[in-house]
Amino acid sequence: MPRRPLRHVFRRANHTENGRRPMISSTTRARASRRGKENANWLFRLGMALTIWGTVGLVPLCAEAQESPAHSTPVNWLADWDRLDFWRTVDGSAVEDSWAIDDGALTLTQPRGGRGSLLSPPMPAHFVLTFEWRIPGKANSGVKYRVRQWGQSWLGVEYQIIDEAIPLPAPSKGSTASIYDLVAPRLDKPLHEAGQWNSARIEAVGNRLAHYLNGELVAETRIDTPAWEAAMARSKFYGREGFGQPREGDRIMVTDHGGQVAYRNFQLIAVEPAENLATTPAPESPPQLGNGMRNGWADQHSIVLWSRTTRRANYVTDGPDFLDAKREPPPKMTDPAQINALQIPPGYRLDQMLGACPGAAGEIRLTYFPVTQRQRMATTPWQTTRAESDFTAQWRLDGLRPGTRYAAIVEARPIGKPELTAVLRGHFQTAPPADAPEDIRFCLTTCHDFIRRDDGLLGHRIYPSMQRLAPHFIVHAGDIEYYDKPRPYAWTIDLMRFKWGRIFAMPHNREFYSNTTSYFIKDDHDTLKNDCWPGQKYGLVSFEEGQRLFNEEQFPSRDPRYMTVRWGRDIQIWVLEGRDYRSPNNMPDGPDKTILGAEQKQWLKTTLQASDATFKLVFTPTPIVGPDRPNKSDNHANDVFAHEGAELRSFFATIPGVLLFCGDRHWQYASVDPHNGLWEFGCGPGSAKHELGWKPGDVLPEHRFLRVQGGFLSGQLDHQKDGVPVLRIRHHDVDGRLVSEFPFRAP
Repeated sequence: MPRRPLRHVFRRANHTENGRRPMISSTTRARASRRGKENANWLFRLGMALTIWGTVGLVPLCAEAQESPAHSTPVNWLADWDRLDFWRTVDGSAVEDSWAIDDGALTLTQPRGGRGSLLSPPMPAHFVLTFEWRIPGKANSGVKYRVRQWGQSWLGVEYQIIDEAIPLPAPSKGSTASIYDLVAPRLDKPLHEAGQWNSARIEAVGNRLAHYLNGELVAETRIDTPAWEAAMARSKFYGREGFGQPREGDRIMVTDHGGQVAYRNFQLIAVEPAENLATTPAPESPPQLGNGMRNGWADQHSIVLWSRTTRRANYVTDGPDFLDAKREPPPKMTDPAQINALQIPPGYRLDQMLGACPGAAGEIRLTYFPVTQRQRMATTPWQTTRAESDFTAQWRLDGLRPGTRYAAIVEARPIGKPELTAVLRGHFQTAPPADAPEDIRFCLTTCHDFIRRDDGLLGHRIYPSMQRLAPHFIVHAGDIEYYDKPRPYAWTIDLMRFKWGRIFAMPHNREFYSNTTSYFIKDDHDTLKNDCWPGQKYGLVSFEEGQRLFNEEQFPSRDPRYMTVRWGRDIQIWVLEGRDYRSPNNMPDGPDKTILGAEQKQWLKTTLQASDATFKLVFTPTPIVGPDRPNKSDNHANDVFAHEGAELRSFFATIPGVLLFCGDRHWQYASVDPHNGLWEFGCGPGSAKHELGWKPGDVLPEHRFLRVQGGFLSGQLDHQKDGVPVLRIRHHDVDGRLVSEFPFRAP
């Protein structure tokens, strides 16, 4: 239905007999004559009260308001609420099949499981609605308002009406006079017993909603607050954009939920809010959740979630850029503040720079539940975030259900205060049971930084592209950020933390990781610097400090940082650690030189040999097959790690169904080891501005696909009609277009 300006809908509001403003009334025609004067006086007093409160000015609804398509005759707004032809049912059936007028009351005579719920003609955006209701024992009903259609469903804010104990033992968002599923009413509300008449009033004016019961205010909220966002995130209405927001042309609904409920004396007046709904919202207060949430290490029954309290809801978009500098700071400079200042324009602070998303102390908690089972909701205690851990928080969740999509809600508030300042809802997926023949989708990416993003201040284009594929999980194979690239070079812990806050505050990146099960692998640039190993330094930061920053602070923690997870009957993944246990690159090659370390390597071999998964997917930060450039010296495809590289390739070739996947390389490729037929896939850099390092067209015999451009990789496991699983590995460009596809059937 087209939206019409308020002045058009009510264009005849002031042209009434005797100069008296009209009202909408459902008083019966028999009662109208004896109660008309009383009602008019009551509405006049109500209108004066609302005006005195300073929140509204009266704009009565006229008889010629926009007509419902279901009506063949004009509606008389003054007297028609008690006529069956005022209403229509949600399923289009005859109103009289379910409802009747009994002694002046609109009465449900034949419940039809919701299909007989009634819809009014279009209503004003802001109004005060009063009515009386009576409900029999064990019955349930309600009056919904600001009702509109989402798909096949008519949804709106509900004044709940239900037979219940008086008093209830505890507040309930599903009890009478609640703002249903969102705000519980007072426990001491003045409710009359089933079979008796009660009076109700709904005030839906601007951003304020209020429910009255028998003359007393029992529930209220504002729809422009974090408290509303938190309630919505926990409710059945989450994801309904605009739910509860004022809009002309929305409807009133009287619900058919069972039981012979009765309604009478509907009275509605339209109002104009004095508040300007188009004004800029009040300034946000810390703590906010500008980095969203992310997760790691998911299996069938557990996961680790991460979040951070921030000063701002979004990063700085109008700050200055960093100054140019050399890759290394002056060798004799040891004061972090002085080193930071070398790249910051005079007169500015680090938290004012372009991309800044500074932390702020606060209290934070997590609520989670299966998206289809809100009754299984669980909430963690509040915990305080502190500067020494960059205001981050983590939660390890155990006892989860396999193969289940969960909602996760993070709330933040100031220390020692009850009022929420920020709310965020995300999602994660647990792995399906190991014997389940599930279809699975996954993605792989690598090589990100802020200065080479390809969608402006929104972030990286691959994230909306991957989100459209709806992967069950993603592996980020490392180089998530580059400490040793400019603007700024991260010579201090403060600058490293700045880069993490910035890259995960980019809207595309933040949205994706807040809603996708993830496995994060670190590599060299996001540990310390290019081709690094234990014992080195970059600026004032040691390898061990960079290691701790990634492993314990900026990402979901786990020790050790390698893992295998079964994703159903046919897929098992291995996520490997490539920095923590490695030998120096310049150490002479031989049986003792390693990238994986002895313990991880033995674990890898043992678990691969024990697996009966159809496809065994090994994710590493760096190549094992390659080919790589001859001047490189940091991975198993290079001569400097030739011994362990040959050992691994030979071993993998003995295990059926092994496929290798890696990050690190700034080009997309598929290759096959010429000696044993082992496949490896490089996903390529995650930006259209990040490709480099290989000459386009330089295809070697090992290559089955080569593309020196940015994008990502996806995998899709499907089960054919004969039950045989087929895994398709695909390369995509940054916008999601398919550029290669390799199908693999069960070996």
